[in-house]
Amino acid sequence: MMCGAGRAFSVALVWTVCWAARGPAAAADWPQWRGPQLDGISRETGLLPRWPDNGPPELWRIPLGNGFSAVSVVGNRAYTMYGSPEGEFAVALDVHSGKILWKTRSGDLFKNSYGDGPRATPAVDEGRLYTLGGKGSLACLDIADGKPIWQLSLLEKFGGEPPEYGFSASPLVVGKLLVVVVGAGHGKSLAALDKSSGKVVWTSLDDKPGYATPLPIEVDGVPQLAVLMGEALVSVSPSDGHEFWRHPWKTEQDANVAAPIFSRNRLFISSGFGTGCAMFELSATGGKPAARRLWANKNMENYFSSSLLIDGHLYGFKKTILTCIDFDSGAVKWKQRGFNQGSLLCADGKLIIYGERATLALAEASPEKYQEISKTPVLDDQTWTVPTLCDGRLFVRNQKELVCLNLRAAK
Repeated sequence: MMCGAGRAFSVALVWTVCWAARGPAAAADWPQWRGPQLDGISRETGLLPRWPDNGPPELWRIPLGNGFSAVSVVGNRAYTMYGSPEGEFAVALDVHSGKILWKTRSGDLFKNSYGDGPRATPAVDEGRLYTLGGKGSLACLDIADGKPIWQLSLLEKFGGEPPEYGFSASPLVVGKLLVVVVGAGHGKSLAALDKSSGKVVWTSLDDKPGYATPLPIEVDGVPQLAVLMGEALVSVSPSDGHEFWRHPWKTEQDANVAAPIFSRNRLFISSGFGTGCAMFELSATGGKPAARRLWANKNMENYFSSSLLIDGHLYGFKKTILTCIDFDSGAVKWKQRGFNQGSLLCADGKLIIYGERATLALAEASPEKYQEISKTPVLDDQTWTVPTLCDGRLFVRNQKELVCLNLRAAK
């Protein structure tokens, strides 16, 4: 069985981050948070069908500071962010050895009782790296040497206050634009900048900030950005920020973190803190977008990780329980304890599960039942960052180290 998300993101490929078309077994780059199609699904095949008893072979590990930024990979380089007493840094690593090729200070260290350091994942596009720090330092760096091309502070540029848990929505490249969640209110809660110069192209919305990365979609020929802000699910035009529609979505502490999931003109959202999940049917009659709620329940409640959509089923977390639900109805297919609040990837027909208590597991991506293949401890401490898979290399981190594991089967 191959991983797939139906027609999700099928049209958005034209106007979002560019990536090359490759065959089903190709090792595509992973240039941004949740991968080339923002869905957490790798199209790689030929991976280990099961892991050795002591886990996948370790290729390298390096000390790394605080933070929850995931790893982006393009070519032979991996990019991420971390924090230390000296500040927050963007870093480029050699994927073969873990050697630091360059590091660039991006701003002051964000501090929080749940963990210090940056939250957002860098995005790579056309030879440039876009980074966002926990305190709102936004930068465009040359991937060759890490030198800034342009940089600014979201707080100084747009006003407002930093979100309680730090700026967490990853910067998103959409064509010639860089879209960022600001949350400043007064028409400046969402912003699009010229990705080449950093100049503001448009601002929009009065909402409190959310923590979810915006999702580019297209419905009946109308491009949109679906954004889960602090208290609402909102759709805006990527060309000028004009609001198309909104639905209230209130959670405790305004902690909407998990990204929306889109397929077949349907949009799924999920939040923790007792809120639950909902499905919306999207349309665009006469070019006017609209959304209608189909159902809502508490069968999925993702605190910080985002669900995966695979062959008509969603895999995610109901609080601390790994759960599979039907995409169309929201009905529960199975539940599995043991990972607490975790993160998920899909590759080669398998779920890669990274529990917050340092448990890494491999399981079948099947709605029939939870079928575990392998499980191993890896790292320790807070393992809240979603792993990255690129060219058979699995990158996992905690608040102290970054480890690269080999998931490629021997030829």
